[in-house]
Amino acid sequence: MPKNYSNQLAGQIGESLVVAELGRRGVVATAFAGNVPDIDILAYKGGKSLALQVKAWRSGSVSFDARNYLSIEFDGEYQSVMGFSKEHRTELIYVFVQVAEQIGRDHFYILNEQNLAEIISQNYQSFLLKHAGRRPRNHSTTHCAVSEDDLQPYLNNWQMIDVAMS
Repeated sequence: MPKNYSNQLAGQIGESLVVAELGRRGVVATAFAGNVPDIDILAYKGGKSLALQVKAWRSGSVSFDARNYLSIEFDGEYQSVMGFSKEHRTELIYVFVQVAEQIGRDHFYILNEQNLAEIISQNYQSFLLKHAGRRPRNHSTTHCAVSEDDLQPYLNNWQMIDVAMS
């Protein structure tokens, strides 16, 4: 199966799993077809609505462009993180779904955009420190990965959604 098609299926499965889990928890939810900025799922309960961003993957880690979260300065082949690129929203909630091969073995990690920015900052700065500020293969890349280990503190953190909808 082509990689892009596999990624699209993982995203579709992930969104469907989140909608189903929210339904189990008494929340009406629907996934959007297509690209709505910052909204993959709209959830509704008790007169309140909440936009959710879903990131789903099957194996490995989830990739991000660190420039969407961090202010990065370049000095030739060297990079320095100058801080966050903007104030990240605590009200934008991400649901990361590690899609398992078998039903019922999926993992859900719930955190907000600020939590995600902090993980990306830690990972990116650690990588730069390990390589003395110089990306070893491509000096201009700002790719950053978030692993399942990074997300462990947010495993089944459904209360974040409950609190946001109360």
